[in-house]
Amino acid sequence: MTEMKPRTGAPSGSGLVGLFFAVLLITALYVGGEWLITQQVKTALTDILRQDTSAQVEVESVGLDGWLLSGSRSGKAVVLLPSEERVPVTFSMVGNPVTGATITVEGDQLLRLRLREWFGSFL
Repeated sequence: MTEMKPRTGAPSGSGLVGLFFAVLLITALYVGGEWLITQQVKTALTDILRQDTSAQVEVESVGLDGWLLSGSRSGKAVVLLPSEERVPVTFSMVGNPVTGATITVEGDQLLRLRLREWFGSFL
């Protein structure tokens, strides 16, 4: 007679499937966190630019450099003016929008935005 032994291990390949789902979950969390921070930066940058100009500007898109959890990041945004003109703006962010961040618009970017508002396409 043949002796039957109970199988004690997991089926072959289950570790690979688990690893795949773990990597997929971590990637989804990272992309979701990056999207959330981008939306918060977009809102905060819109508020900052509306304080310094009288025109109703809108931040159309935001691109951030650096890693999600880094303490200091920089980036570029495209600002849409009421005249449908798109103006690039460079900014930097220190901290994390979830725990508190300081966003500053670089150098003369606000002055350029005001001059575009006042003089339009003459510049």
